[in-house]
Amino acid sequence: MSSTSTVLSELCHLDFDALAAYEASLERIEDASLKDTIATFRDDHKAHIDALNTMLVQRGEDKVTEADFKKVLTKGKVVIAGLINDKAILKAMVVNEEVTTKAYEKALDHDGFSAAERVAIEGHWADEKRHKHWFSEAAKRE
Repeated sequence: MSSTSTVLSELCHLDFDALAAYEASLERIEDASLKDTIATFRDDHKAHIDALNTMLVQRGEDKVTEADFKKVLTKGKVVIAGLINDKAILKAMVVNEEVTTKAYEKALDHDGFSAAERVAIEGHWADEKRHKHWFSEAAKRE
């Protein structure tokens, strides 16, 4: 696997990790007004997975079909937070989004992407920054 394919695969694993955290948070968030936005963000991660897997297949690589070992850690933050309240869940999701935002930012330092791949990854990074901002602001309001 080329280094570029490895970066794409790692991002895809990370989006699976994030997806698990979103599912856990949606199961635990009590405020219905928060759930719609959280579900939309979850769907962004599903779209990232689809796009990254398309890139991998176009490069002759296998699709990523599940999260890696980090899933337990990412989901665990939300599970633990769920024992407290919505604000704690939102704060845990800020931490998760900081991880994904940094991963996408770091990935953009890689030189091996095609122009189309770079545009897609920049879009995913923009999504992550938007998610992080929303969770930060929502946690302040709770």
